[in-house]
Amino acid sequence: MKSTVAVVMTLGTIFAATMGVMQAQEKRRGYTTDPRITAYDRGPAKINVSKYPPEMKEAYKVFANRCAACHTLARPVNCEYVLDEEWQRYIRQMMDKGGSLISPEEAKSIFEFVTYDSRTRKKELYEKKLAASK
Repeated sequence: MKSTVAVVMTLGTIFAATMGVMQAQEKRRGYTTDPRITAYDRGPAKINVSKYPPEMKEAYKVFANRCAACHTLARPVNCEYVLDEEWQRYIRQMMDKGGSLISPEEAKSIFEFVTYDSRTRKKELYEKKLAASK
């Protein structure tokens, strides 16, 4: 029993230290962990595109490959961006980050996919935000 408690305490200490290091790294990079983003990261990390048109299936591959290179794919899959302007701003931010792996052609493909997906999979949120923006 004592050894189990010791192991759990040691793992807890390691976890806490690791989280502290990650938060310090994020702070140095100029951002902090937002609980909303953490929630997005914990959601589903893929989209069922089996019923999407062939060009959207191809665009999904670009989206999944490029976006997952820098953060969890769950983040853009679960975020509340649905309007064209929101996605345009987000994709531009990702392109502007140092060492970005997103070319202008890939950004266009990603934009086409996420806006299609927003109007399809996130239709209710899309319509709500669109109505509120008018």
